[in-house]
Amino acid sequence: MGPVQLMLDALTAFINGAGLLAPLYYILSYVVTALLPVVPTPLVAALGGSAFGLVPAVLYGIIGLGLGAVISLTLARGVGRPLLRRLVRPSVLESWESLLGIRSVYVWGLIFLIFNLDFAVMVSGLSTLSLRQLWIAAMVTRLPWVIASAWLGDEVLVSDSNALLLALLLIPAIYLLGRWRPRIQAWLLHLQRNNAAAGTAQPASQIAEARIEDISDRVAEQVEAHH
Repeated sequence: MGPVQLMLDALTAFINGAGLLAPLYYILSYVVTALLPVVPTPLVAALGGSAFGLVPAVLYGIIGLGLGAVISLTLARGVGRPLLRRLVRPSVLESWESLLGIRSVYVWGLIFLIFNLDFAVMVSGLSTLSLRQLWIAAMVTRLPWVIASAWLGDEVLVSDSNALLLALLLIPAIYLLGRWRPRIQAWLLHLQRNNAAAGTAQPASQIAEARIEDISDRVAEQVEAHH
């Protein structure tokens, strides 16, 4: 019996021993991952899928994901950078702070979807966007990751051979994502600038109408002054 199977068996035994409190422990584990970025949420969802099954793990995961996002966003907005400095290295925080100029909740949703990191959700709390909008974006974009991870735990992580094959696929993917993260962030910032420019630009018809209104106002003022 390999280490992965031992870990799964230990978790299953813990859940079976916890009885009615097992779902509560699983939900609280999402809160822990939201506050401690070193623990990946997909791992929690995968272990939940192997212990509870796909549907219960997803349902409990939605509750845990929502609670974790509420707490992390609220703490980030209330405490701010001092909290984040205690969680990660200054260089890491500085690289993520470059995204605080993003004023589009849709772009933040892309960030949550691409990176699927609890720390990204917490960093977004430092922005000026509504916490409610950020929470909805985090829930919508991160839910597919919870479903996929729970499915992996329920269907794939049933043997060490499957777990080893999955690890061989994930390790290079995670490495490449880490290498490409600065480029992806630069692309997201460029997308934000384009959206902002498109939002501030006025159509030619509106500009023409405004000029016509200005001319008519000046004519009316001159007529009144003449009288």
